[in-house]
Amino acid sequence: MAAPIYNPVIPCVHPIPGGMYPGRMIRVQGTTPPGAQRFAINFQCGPNTDPRDDIALHLNFRFVEMCVVRNHLTAMNWGVEDTSGGMPLNRGDSFEALILCEPHSLKVALNGIHFCEFPHRVPFQRISHLTVDGDVMIQLIGFEGAQPPPQQMYMSEPPAYGAYGAPPPAYGAPGYGAPQGYAPQPGVQYAQGMPPQGMGPRFGGPQPQYVQGPQRRGMGAGTAVGMGVGALAAGGLAGYALGGGFSSNDAPSEVHVVDSIDFGGDDWMD
Repeated sequence: MAAPIYNPVIPCVHPIPGGMYPGRMIRVQGTTPPGAQRFAINFQCGPNTDPRDDIALHLNFRFVEMCVVRNHLTAMNWGVEDTSGGMPLNRGDSFEALILCEPHSLKVALNGIHFCEFPHRVPFQRISHLTVDGDVMIQLIGFEGAQPPPQQMYMSEPPAYGAYGAPPPAYGAPGYGAPQGYAPQPGVQYAQGMPPQGMGPRFGGPQPQYVQGPQRRGMGAGTAVGMGVGALAAGGLAGYALGGGFSSNDAPSEVHVVDSIDFGGDDWMD
């Protein structure tokens, strides 16, 4: 497992060691200031921000509009955004975001609860960098999940838009997303080269144990995944401890420690 990144300066651009592949999970732990307006996490196809390289998944957390926008960017043009699901984060709180790559989608969980699934619009094989910008302080970026053997790699490009398909049973984890179309806020430093988005608001190892859980937020039958400390096995997700991982010198005063994750949607569990 690649070494985590602690307390990066925002905005930040970091390569993803080994790239993205089914079973790869990125962990982001951070805190938002009390007056936060928005922040974004981008899975990019390169390190450039001005002009911006293609973005396979843009997660834009907007506290004024109370939504998380998910979208992609190709050739400096935004796709169709998704803003469903509301805003599960609060200003001034610490949070943990998990982004899991699956053959047909990226899944996002926030504070241990499945939030959304974003079908691949850009092949996951192109993702090479993670960027973070906006009103947020990041304590940790972790890269988890062992590279699968060559014969298990998914070489073909996934279908564009939709065609979720049923991923292999060994995989199963969160998927999240974020909004776009924002106007810059006065006095807030943002990353360079992000094109304006139209129609935006005016405001600036062991195998996992799957246990059936209650339905959450109307997203379908929930599934709780027991998490223990470890890495991802080649056959699927190993357990994870969702708390901890902060620098001893800069640990936030409050961190969400989660014992289990409630994942929505039954189609990928069949």
